[in-house]
Amino acid sequence: MALSVRLRRLCGLPGRGERQAQLSFRGFTQKTRKVRCGPEAVFEELFRWPHYGKLIMGEMLSIKVYNCSKVFSNRLLGTLVLSLQHLVTAGRLILRESLVDRNHRITGIYIELDLRYQPPNGSAGTWVEEDFVYQMKDSSELIIRNPGFEQLEAAEGPRVSELDRKAAALGRKLAKGLETDEEEEEEEDLYDESEIEVSGIIFSPVKSRSRLCSARDLFAIPTPQSFQVGINIIEAQKLVGVNINPFIVVKVGEEKRYTATQKSTNCPFYNEYFLFEFHEPRDILFHRLIEISVFHSKKIPFLGTCIGTFKMDVETVYSQPDHRFFQKWAVVSDPTDTRAGVKGFVKCSISVSARGDVVGFLPTSSSSRDEDIERNLLLPKRVPAERPWARVSIKLYRAEGLPSMSAGIMGGFSKIIGERKVFIDPYVQVSFCGQQGETSVETSTTEPEWNEQISFIEMFPPLSRKIKVQVLDDANVGDVAIATHYIDLQEISDPDRNGFNPTFGPAWVNLYGSPQNSALRDIHRDLNEGRGEGIFYRGRVLMAIAVEIFSSPSVAERKLRDRTRGTLSKLKLKKKSKKSKEKAKDPSQLQGEGEAGSSQEAEQPGEVIVEVEELHPLPENVLGKKEEFLLFAAFFEATMMDSSLSSKPVSFEISIGNYGKSEEVVTKGWQKAEKGEVKEEKKPLLDAGSDGELDAEVPSPASAARNKSVTKSQRPEPMECDRSYSCLPMVHEKPCVYVWSYWEDHAWRLCISNWIVKLAERLEQGLDDVEKLLRRPKAKAEERLREVLEEFVAGCRQYSLGAERKTMAHPNNLDRCRMKYLMRNIILSAKQGLRVRRRLSRDNVKDKVKETRRVLAKLRSMAKEPQCTLPDVLIWMLSNNRRVAYARIPAQNILYSVVEEEKGKDCAKIQTVFMKVPGLHTGEIFAKLEIYMWLGVTKYAKNCLAELPEEFKYLSESGEEIGQLPAHGPPSRLSRDDFSYFQLRAHLYQARGILPADDNGLSDPFARVVFSTHCQTTRVLEETLSPMWNELLLFDQLIIDGKKEELKTETPIIIINLFSHNKFGSPEFLGQAFAVPQVKLVDEPYTKPALQFFDFYRGTRAAGELIATFELIELDYSGYLEPSVSEDVEPKEPDFLGDPRAGRFIIPEGVRPVLKEFRIEILFWGLRDLKRVNLFEVVEPQVIIECAGKKVESEVIVTYKENPNFTELVKYMDVELPEQVYLHPPLSIFVVEKRAFGRTVLVGSHVVSDVMKFSPRELEEEPEDVPRAQKVSSHRLPSQTVVNIGTAAGDPGPSTHPLSLVKAPLKKIPINKFVKKENEYEEEKPEVEELDWWSKYYASLKELYNQTYSDEEDAENDDLNDADGGNLNASCIDMEAEDEAVIEAEPAQPKRKLIATLQIYKSELENEFGNFEDWLCIFPLHRGKANEDEDGNEDEHFVGKYKGSFYVYPSKEAGTEPKVSRGVPRNRPIKVLVRVYIVKATNLSPADPNGKADPYVVVTVGQEQKDTKERYIPKQLNPVFGEVVELTVSFPMESELTVAIFDHDLVGSDDLIGETKIDLENRFYSKHRANCGVAAQYDVGLCEEQERSGRWELVSG
Repeated sequence: MALSVRLRRLCGLPGRGERQAQLSFRGFTQKTRKVRCGPEAVFEELFRWPHYGKLIMGEMLSIKVYNCSKVFSNRLLGTLVLSLQHLVTAGRLILRESLVDRNHRITGIYIELDLRYQPPNGSAGTWVEEDFVYQMKDSSELIIRNPGFEQLEAAEGPRVSELDRKAAALGRKLAKGLETDEEEEEEEDLYDESEIEVSGIIFSPVKSRSRLCSARDLFAIPTPQSFQVGINIIEAQKLVGVNINPFIVVKVGEEKRYTATQKSTNCPFYNEYFLFEFHEPRDILFHRLIEISVFHSKKIPFLGTCIGTFKMDVETVYSQPDHRFFQKWAVVSDPTDTRAGVKGFVKCSISVSARGDVVGFLPTSSSSRDEDIERNLLLPKRVPAERPWARVSIKLYRAEGLPSMSAGIMGGFSKIIGERKVFIDPYVQVSFCGQQGETSVETSTTEPEWNEQISFIEMFPPLSRKIKVQVLDDANVGDVAIATHYIDLQEISDPDRNGFNPTFGPAWVNLYGSPQNSALRDIHRDLNEGRGEGIFYRGRVLMAIAVEIFSSPSVAERKLRDRTRGTLSKLKLKKKSKKSKEKAKDPSQLQGEGEAGSSQEAEQPGEVIVEVEELHPLPENVLGKKEEFLLFAAFFEATMMDSSLSSKPVSFEISIGNYGKSEEVVTKGWQKAEKGEVKEEKKPLLDAGSDGELDAEVPSPASAARNKSVTKSQRPEPMECDRSYSCLPMVHEKPCVYVWSYWEDHAWRLCISNWIVKLAERLEQGLDDVEKLLRRPKAKAEERLREVLEEFVAGCRQYSLGAERKTMAHPNNLDRCRMKYLMRNIILSAKQGLRVRRRLSRDNVKDKVKETRRVLAKLRSMAKEPQCTLPDVLIWMLSNNRRVAYARIPAQNILYSVVEEEKGKDCAKIQTVFMKVPGLHTGEIFAKLEIYMWLGVTKYAKNCLAELPEEFKYLSESGEEIGQLPAHGPPSRLSRDDFSYFQLRAHLYQARGILPADDNGLSDPFARVVFSTHCQTTRVLEETLSPMWNELLLFDQLIIDGKKEELKTETPIIIINLFSHNKFGSPEFLGQAFAVPQVKLVDEPYTKPALQFFDFYRGTRAAGELIATFELIELDYSGYLEPSVSEDVEPKEPDFLGDPRAGRFIIPEGVRPVLKEFRIEILFWGLRDLKRVNLFEVVEPQVIIECAGKKVESEVIVTYKENPNFTELVKYMDVELPEQVYLHPPLSIFVVEKRAFGRTVLVGSHVVSDVMKFSPRELEEEPEDVPRAQKVSSHRLPSQTVVNIGTAAGDPGPSTHPLSLVKAPLKKIPINKFVKKENEYEEEKPEVEELDWWSKYYASLKELYNQTYSDEEDAENDDLNDADGGNLNASCIDMEAEDEAVIEAEPAQPKRKLIATLQIYKSELENEFGNFEDWLCIFPLHRGKANEDEDGNEDEHFVGKYKGSFYVYPSKEAGTEPKVSRGVPRNRPIKVLVRVYIVKATNLSPADPNGKADPYVVVTVGQEQKDTKERYIPKQLNPVFGEVVELTVSFPMESELTVAIFDHDLVGSDDLIGETKIDLENRFYSKHRANCGVAAQYDVGLCEEQERSGRWELVSG
């Protein structure tokens, strides 16, 4: 209903002068402002012509550009006349056209335009209201000018501009529907756009329907994990006190441990290690507090006076690098005397490790007495050393919508006799940093008003991230939690230099928990304690948080004394002191009580206590008036429903807050019938007595009557083709529900959050694409990553322009601070993205993807809105009127906004929702919904149906057809008669690395493909972990809902479930994958799809990968016959796979990989460590290699115990494999033994999924990659090899890989690089007599530590330099983008080191050098079923190792000599001398009751064993052994070295602390092992006696 033209810029203008453009349409002319400029004029102005009546099909838009003059008449520079015919069909055009002069000749002047057109559909609901959000410098678009009028007089200019500004503000206010302040609007209008172009980037759509579900999203409750918290108390320094006997208490959660007591010292040394083990969900452990307290011991054990305490939560430790603090000083302060300052320092190491975490290298720091304590404090980065005391105040005003609970037996009794009384006495308990405070109790109400403030005294910044707010019901027996909410301080503060202190509210906090309202029989009460995702709305609390920092002790004392007056001490105001609502609180009485307590308080004014004091109630409407919101949802599909629901009617309930909840889901009539029904169900998912949805809080009965929140019950039907799932019949009619609700309109908060969410979603979708391309060697991953980063930077630029003009209604302090914080960090993220893009090359794509993932994680944390006032939407599946499954959808995801970028990512879109069963953590899908949802203020309600497909008719409850949005409410059903038919072709090629389901370590896999209401299965392939189905599943005549033009981006997802066939029971679930099909519409040309990779997951555990592709083809129904496939689709009818009667199809040519003959050469080397099978030892094993249906058998090893190697080394087989190396099927290795009566027993198996690494490089990569790589390595060669061997860690120059020393021969290095006439030493050179091996070792450790520390500092400085810019705006992004030149400084020549250092690696050498598998690979063999437990130990399935190798290459390149055995030594027994140098051990687990251990080392190879038991080290967890052990071993019988550490015990057998195994054979045969060479630096003059000595303590050089 409008033509809008945005004139962006003119370029190529002659000379300089004032330029102006005139735009004419239908006789109305509008003019731009005059711009004085050179060859380029930037206007960025929007003009709109509202129109009615006929279309603009044949009309013209005329644009004339003038050079203005004050003296002479304006000179015409050029004209452009546009026909608007194409604009009618396209809707939007972005043009760059040249102007013509008076003689119709093309000039060099170009104009850039953005045209939009909305046709007059006759309804006001069709405005594209995002037009309102264009940035305006001038409001000429609000005035329709008459060509008869000329410019106004100059004297009226200021008044006109002021009127224009007010008109612009009014227009924007009308467009956004928000109340704003005039000052803010004036600031917005004066903003300079800094000439940033965003229109050149077309943003990729954010996926809703086709968004793949992550594995963690399917879990209803978090899975428990195993954690270890290790705390090593080393020593204490500078403890305050005279003649004290200090001991230290370590407390983690509720567990306590004590050190020994040291007598009469202020500097005690302990070195005691404590290990705390937990098995619980991650979030619960992270909330626990670590407390380190120093006590002065008295005569009674474990009773002493507290000197000081240090507190930190577990999450802070886990968020550190390597999840630990190593040898840091904890500052101990006295909580009873805040003015006394520091009471001492405790040196400790704290580590938190989850099962499966890789333990990093332990750095070393000097333990000298003159260590700088202040520089090495136990604090996270950027936390200042001096932390002042602060008051953290939590203000609790009131609550509403709390559930009415019956807390005990009396509650149940009163319900039996029919008395409906509210049994709830709510109060709030707040916990923070180990302190706890409680409000008073309000009796018998679900809408309590407390108006109280709980204050905590804590050091700032606190080392505990979460504030726990819990609403409880006061009961006689035990208080019952109603709901729990955690507030993360990181989300409501910014620790940067330009940041802000924690602040919050006043704002409503929504509470969630269990659906049960009785403390008895509530199986989900853990949800009310905050353990897991809440599944039911349980009211909301109005609260605020403020932090007041005391600058000095005197100020702290004065403020504390002032605060003491008028407060209620925690002791005075007891939790149980109930107040009735009628009885007013007497302020004078409270004042008196406070003054009575102040005399006591004056003695210790600085004591840490929890204070509770009265507050004035908040004024009415301080948060704004409540607005009416409409929640509308249409159910398009309900499939994949559990088969247990098939016999009972199913309906869906949708609710937001207490609006929409069913009043009584389970009536008394149903309860009687349930007694017989419980027997039918094996597991009732929720207790039948769930009667908790009473008294839905609604402002007026009229709105409650208008709501329709529950769909009509329908009986599920089995899905087509495969009846293993059920679905609801929704083909012709889609049920709709709608709920009106009333909330304060703070939707602008969520709009800002949505903008950032969309930035993150687009970035994540792009990175997923890049990672998929990285799996294919020749794919263009680098180009795709460049596009992703370019789009991300443009999105940040767009946000930085739009967010500054965002108006806020009733903002609080956090809103204002957060707006600046977001703007600043989005611009920093954009600069980081530009930097990644600039440094991107083909060789470092993987590293840059990781770097971009870190930016994405930061974006995700920024997008979380801490003050989310709209509650989440809950969808419940009701079966037989019982709640069985739920889905919880954040309100911001479906929130409507007139600005497209601020809309929720799923608003007015068909989205895929997975239903979860409460309390289960299996991760399986209970049901899948496709649902259209819309939430918005009622004034925008006309838009709720705008995005629905046009073919739907809107039906009322009675079945009558209604218009767009009638006055009485949205439609109750959507109906349609004409359908679009599609055909889905699922090409399943093969799966790799799937989980074993049978006892022999194999599976009998088949795949079940679910799409819409159809389900089909592949054939079962027996005994394999890499099934090659090569099968096409054809789903014909599917009906797909949704707009056809959106199907390309919003395609319904396909779910592939993998099962193992079981002959005697139901199939076993092996994993799940999600896929999106490629869509081909009727009018589009057909292109054959390419095979893709899809990951299988079982729970959160990776369970293999699938190679497949899926295409969704629209059927042509233009003829009179049934719909059929278009003519250009090949093949129209697929070929059969095997017997046509089976009805299975083969993947067609072009999709199926082209096969080519490859030769697989197999190097058989030997078998190691084979375990018993069925209680018998393995005597004569044999190896079978299988690939693509062909097998090669090795010889049988006749005497495995004497010589486990093969004598016939090389065999080969020729197989048909795909031309693309990445599609090669896996190699399967089976080790078998033939036993009596011809019986074959499987010993173990291994699947080699990645066959690419056994192919020559030229098959994998493009040829042009090779010279590039050579160039890089030759350029870096001098900087790597000139320095001595230890400088890889110590040199701040380019980082090097240890392999580079091997690859670059020493003979290529000029000898003059080593010979220097005058050496520059870093420090004074030590005396020769002082040097020994330990000097070299400790110098190397120090060098490594300094390098790590400097790297961390460099990274930190980079961040600080970015963040120091003061005011950041969008122009900063442009400056970063222009700065493309990267200047690399010449590396400084390193000074000669004092001591020739060693190269110390941060992890096992096997990790550094690829397990030493340069030609001999180790394949672990496994047998048995995969564990259900994701923490399951793999060792119990390990049965041995196979050693060998492969080489895969085209058969035409085959010669007479095998390629795999080139350079391989003879496979015969050999004797070698092994020296094991045992330097030290760190962080051993304590084995004795005193928290210590008495370790010694046992070294074992085969039957030979040596130990240091006589020289055990008493009471030490970080022993320095300094031992050397010599052993003579013979390969291949004794190839594995075991180094074990035992705890020496005087009584009983010694305990094993831990062990590690090292494969000596691979180290010996590897080209990476130590050889003779020339050292880069020598230290001369070491004693010869030391070299000859047997004890390694004296070994040096």
